[in-house]
Amino acid sequence: MAKPAAKAKKDSKPKSKKPLKGFMLFSKEMRPKVKAEDPDLTFGGIGKRLGELWRGLSDAEKAKYNK
Repeated sequence: MAKPAAKAKKDSKPKSKKPLKGFMLFSKEMRPKVKAEDPDLTFGGIGKRLGELWRGLSDAEKAKYNK
């Protein structure tokens, strides 16, 4: 019988990560503030609140995070 083909070894180095999108940078900065304002919010509730805040920003304010 023929031997099965050897499995390819996985690369030990992780692939380079893509830079975070503007909303993710905004969320990373604002999540602690939103949580402090309303500690009873669920994870989904915090996400909804962050989305509301993001949509309320002007294009100039969003540009700070998108660059």
